[in-house]
Amino acid sequence: MSQKRIAVDFYFDYSCPWTYLGFRRLVDATTRTASDIHWKPINLEVVKNILDKPKLNAPDYQKNYRKKDLQDWSNYCSVKINHMDNIDHNISMTASRGVAYAEEKGLIKEYSEQVFKAFFSDLKDISDKKVLMNIATEIELDQEFQDHLDDQSLDHQVENNSKELAQRGGYGSPTMFVEDKMFFGNDRMNLVEFAIGQASGRILVLPGQHNT
Repeated sequence: MSQKRIAVDFYFDYSCPWTYLGFRRLVDATTRTASDIHWKPINLEVVKNILDKPKLNAPDYQKNYRKKDLQDWSNYCSVKINHMDNIDHNISMTASRGVAYAEEKGLIKEYSEQVFKAFFSDLKDISDKKVLMNIATEIELDQEFQDHLDDQSLDHQVENNSKELAQRGGYGSPTMFVEDKMFFGNDRMNLVEFAIGQASGRILVLPGQHNT
């Protein structure tokens, strides 16, 4: 079988803590497999509206376990997450306007890392353009980045990505597609990496895999 370079469609919302964990692990997986990422920012509030998902009030024992699980994963991934509860996902819209420009400049991984860190580790307001411009300065994005933050028309791409995700059967963040195979959640990265191997024609042996 001939080998081909694979790109993973990555649907993500900067205001989701599980996506921060998934972003880190996806970057590692695609680096190991010499594959690419198609960066597709979404907004979870838009996705919920499209799917008409009701807001569920989970019982306390579920909330407590989710907090523990998130903390366990953050420790495992060496990621500091302080912001967990009652997140208004619309806070990520302005930061998402900068995705295409950061990708064009080859700094999307650095930009995303700093946006996630600012929100979840440093508890900063990522809807604040000053916060985002400080990130841009830190990673050496030029001043043209400001124009993208001010361009509300870029919100349409986020909305379109959100609709596209729903049409493909997705419903949350992070969601990854390897060709037509969908994977949801931070804990699916081993399966994503395995699917990359299958799609590319390469044999990848992963930790915990027993059929080789």
